[in-house]
Amino acid sequence: MNLIKFNSGFPSKRGNGMMDDFFTRSISEFMGSDFVMNIPSVNIKETSDNYLLELAVPGLEKEDFSVQVNNDQITISAEKKVEHSSDDESFNRREFNYASFSRSFPLPETVDTEAIQAGYVNGILKITLGKKEEAKPVPPKRIDIS
Repeated sequence: MNLIKFNSGFPSKRGNGMMDDFFTRSISEFMGSDFVMNIPSVNIKETSDNYLLELAVPGLEKEDFSVQVNNDQITISAEKKVEHSSDDESFNRREFNYASFSRSFPLPETVDTEAIQAGYVNGILKITLGKKEEAKPVPPKRIDIS
């Protein structure tokens, strides 16, 4: 499985301090911390039987996710829209909150696309990509000498 580096597009900490503060702190303070949703990091682990992808995505529900396989590529995405409103005698306030992300990974030829499973527990999305039988390691075979 290939790993792809991600560039967030935000200035690095070595750049202009005022602009860094604006992009990293002021937006979340101005819009609210719930407004900013980063692309989640992923852990990829390979075992003899499968690949395991783990994404840390707290605050979402399993219904918010979409996992699709298309043309030897897996795409994991989520979308959450929250609307809060409160009415008062002379004041009406509405807050809209929308967050989404999408990540795609190329699948190795050894993945059995019919053996993909996903689960979401305690803020961790786990996707198990089963390997094809011919890709699994074969234990050593003892040959008797006649």
